[in-house]
Amino acid sequence: MNVIDKLNNSYRENRIYYFMVLIFFCVGIALGAFMVKYMNINDSTDLSNYFSSFTESILVSQVESTKLFLNILIKISITVVIIIILGFTVFGIPFILLIDLIKGFTLGYTFTFLLTTFNGKGIWLAIVSILPQNIFYIPSFIALSIISIEFSATKLRYKFFNKGTINTIVKKELIFKIGVLVCIFITGVFIESYICPNLMKFIVSKIT
Repeated sequence: MNVIDKLNNSYRENRIYYFMVLIFFCVGIALGAFMVKYMNINDSTDLSNYFSSFTESILVSQVESTKLFLNILIKISITVVIIIILGFTVFGIPFILLIDLIKGFTLGYTFTFLLTTFNGKGIWLAIVSILPQNIFYIPSFIALSIISIEFSATKLRYKFFNKGTINTIVKKELIFKIGVLVCIFITGVFIESYICPNLMKFIVSKIT
């Protein structure tokens, strides 16, 4: 069975989990965009001033990419570990979905705010500062959430209904999947730390 067949089988068997995760993530994005649109004028001004100062500092200061890499890696690792731990609990599903909602909210809020801050020109800054790393982050977070929800649901069925067991093969596949996702996350962190700052500096110089 090739990779495509495995993905198709996984989707058919866990369709409800895919639906739940995507719904919560998309609702989070919508709420984030909504929050920016109806944000208090004082808060909007403060954020705009802060971000303007941040973009100006990009042009005159050197980004410490290694330090940035470690900070982002720690932040991502905390979220990943929490999702994995929740997957090993019986009642982890609602908390995993809440994390997906928050991640979607953060993404929607940040992207919409950048779009509105520079009156249209912000789309380029939003693209170079958010899109490159999230090409890796978003699918990985969604996949990790689905895997953890599936694992948590299996433990729930086994504990309360004596249905479904987790054999050694499944555990090995789980470890392999998480290992692959961790590598993808690290790739995203590398891009966010070493590539995005240079792209942002280029775009900011053109905007200003």
